[in-house]
Amino acid sequence: MPAAGNRTCAGASTSGRWAAQAPAAGSRRRAQRWASLQTDSQLQQARLGAPAAAGAGQRRRRRGGLAVAAGLFGSGEIVEVKDLKGIRVLKNEDDTPRVEYLVEWKDGSPDTWEPATNLADNLLRDYEQRWWGAVKKGDEEMVNTMMEGGADVLARTVDENRRSAVHFAAAMGKAQLVQRLLAAGGEVDLADKEGYTPLHMAAGYMHTSTIAALLAGGADPEQEDRQGRSPLELVESLRAALPATNPMTVQRRMALENVIQMLTANMFEDVDPAAVLDKRVNEESGHTEWLVKFEDEEEPIWVDAKYVSQEVAEDYESGLEYAQAEAVIGMRQRGTMRKYLIKWSDDYPETWEPEEHVSPDLIRQWEEQQQGSSDASSNGTQAGSNGSQGSAAAGTAAAPAPSMQLQGSAA
Repeated sequence: MPAAGNRTCAGASTSGRWAAQAPAAGSRRRAQRWASLQTDSQLQQARLGAPAAAGAGQRRRRRGGLAVAAGLFGSGEIVEVKDLKGIRVLKNEDDTPRVEYLVEWKDGSPDTWEPATNLADNLLRDYEQRWWGAVKKGDEEMVNTMMEGGADVLARTVDENRRSAVHFAAAMGKAQLVQRLLAAGGEVDLADKEGYTPLHMAAGYMHTSTIAALLAGGADPEQEDRQGRSPLELVESLRAALPATNPMTVQRRMALENVIQMLTANMFEDVDPAAVLDKRVNEESGHTEWLVKFEDEEEPIWVDAKYVSQEVAEDYESGLEYAQAEAVIGMRQRGTMRKYLIKWSDDYPETWEPEEHVSPDLIRQWEEQQQGSSDASSNGTQAGSNGSQGSAAAGTAAAPAPSMQLQGSAA
């Protein structure tokens, strides 16, 4: 996510503080990511023309390609539909979705929104076929025209394979259309039945401009398909399948290399947060976001929940505080349980923290320091011992001298 600098928040909880090493030498741990659909799933996956509960105040009943304006005792005026110009999804009082279409009438009456249940099946089918036909052909003019009357619904609609218009636009390299669909609410990381995201599609077909548009829209370059392959791994498998010595594949191999470089440059870096300050639901996207402060950022930034590890989210919900540990300065052990005395960089009083809550790098540094101190002490003791032995030997060697001298003198 551009706002977050392509980073995820990784971390582990503590009883009250987060003992992480400074970013320059800190441990990097892969965070759990997920791309959950934040909007009501029924609304996101609503098929065009899908049955919906009848709303209050219906004024027309379906009858072939016509609509009947309801009157007393079932009598009514027959009005012919000219076209369906838009679609929207509302909620009934019981929170079930209700699909409505913007109807253009042949008699010149003002356009009105009518429930799908009031319209003939052939009208709904034609509208659906018109949309998917334009999407699959890459007919941007028709797609844009239809989006004028329901972009938010159309951008989130999926077909029988769970593919949205974003998937097809990405596969055809329609970068501008991808941008418009995402702006309208299309899910950038939506996976189809095979687990392919739009980024898998664009990467597989080597559309670099579309890849750039998806990444700018927040696409996750590490999301895996059902075979466990990220977009990068998918492209690498395509490259590996090309004969290395075939001159006919040189151009394709070079194109794949460009895609690999682009995806590699946008891989995520796991960074421990300095603090998690707040949580909100974005009104436009409906996604949960976290206000995160990083050590290398002056101001906190809002990060989409899919870029925040589950551990960090659970820590915040539990009311735990994150803080930067400066060093481990002590250790105590009771049975198999170890606790480390932590010195905090923010002058917070030193605290004893369980081993599982302390950065492994901090523990390793402390152990190396202890080993170094032990080695120095051992070397000093050995040197002192060697000096004593040397003095004793010298004394032993010198002891006979006076005796020899006396003997000489006596002689």
